[in-house]
Amino acid sequence: MPAEYFSCMGFFDGEEGAAKLVLVANVFLISSKLLVVIWTGSLGVLAVLVDSIFDLAGGLLAYFGVKKAQEPPDHNHFYGHKKYGALSGLAQLTLIFLTAFFILFEAVERYFESRPLLITPLVLAVLVCTIIVNVLMSRYLSRKAREYGSSALSATAANYSSDILQNSVVLLGLFGSSLGLYRLDAIAAVIVSLLMIRIVYVIGSNSVRELTDGGPDDEVISKIRTAIMSQNGVLSFHKLRARSYSGGIYVDVHLQFPERMSLRRAHRISGAVKYAVIKAVPQVREVLVHEEPLD
Repeated sequence: MPAEYFSCMGFFDGEEGAAKLVLVANVFLISSKLLVVIWTGSLGVLAVLVDSIFDLAGGLLAYFGVKKAQEPPDHNHFYGHKKYGALSGLAQLTLIFLTAFFILFEAVERYFESRPLLITPLVLAVLVCTIIVNVLMSRYLSRKAREYGSSALSATAANYSSDILQNSVVLLGLFGSSLGLYRLDAIAAVIVSLLMIRIVYVIGSNSVRELTDGGPDDEVISKIRTAIMSQNGVLSFHKLRARSYSGGIYVDVHLQFPERMSLRRAHRISGAVKYAVIKAVPQVREVLVHEEPLD
């Protein structure tokens, strides 16, 4: 796969390198689709062209978001800058939504015009190439998003996955137009816009959840509770809190110990609790424990 080839050569290593590759891929996709739009005047292709232009803007947001998220904590950000990744992902999705709204409006108007298009085998071949690029980028970025726990790369990968279906629909629309079914181009544009809105909802909810300190699901909380109480010496616990943050889970809890237990032993048991929680839920990155006597 080209993405792995470049990565192995060192041009696109790491999370920041993946964001750079997004920019290169978007430039190629924009150039290809622009040629098709000039040649055919297709609204469907114009829709995916505008989407790719916003993808380029989103890629820039992803790059700077990932770069900022990797910065260490400072005097103003004691917990680091990880949320910049989620913020850039949300900005990308906002651009996608605005694009979808514009395309939907234009497609409805074009449907009633039934305008003929000039379709050639070369035009169809160019669109097939763009679909192949989208497939490769989607697979590559999905894996990198999981590897680095990056919300920005996750949003970008989801966008490429959406583009696969979008470009396939447009390709079918152009093929139908070449057979004289001119309204299929406008119908393809409507479908593309609705798919874009759907991806905004699905991925946007994850970014919003991270930015608002949303917690993990009940099953994960149950595993954390079980891991805590599995340690001998812990009488009880309360104020258990957990939040999703940059692909990981951060937990804090108040453990209650016998009143006469030494602080040294309570601290040792607390360490065992942290280990047990991380072992039970590998996504947990940190467990903050407050020790107190049971009244």
